[in-house]
Amino acid sequence: MLAAIDVITWIAVVCGLSFVVLLGIILSPWPRDKHDPRRLDKDVETRLLLREDPDELADELDAEEHGRSSVADIRRDERRSG
Repeated sequence: MLAAIDVITWIAVVCGLSFVVLLGIILSPWPRDKHDPRRLDKDVETRLLLREDPDELADELDAEEHGRSSVADIRRDERRSG
């Protein structure tokens, strides 16, 4: 009779530990992709997955970036008076 209680106790302990591990995996704070600063822009990622040339893509992105001007670069007479 003691052997049966011993086996049941071990089964309960293993089940309990398995439950705790499973609960820890589910509730653990996994890193989220949207907070990763190194993540590519969705358009860039899509174009790379579609096998577009990375050099052409980089040239286009550089051209877009140089086409934008910051607020400090705009002359006072070009600003809208609002």
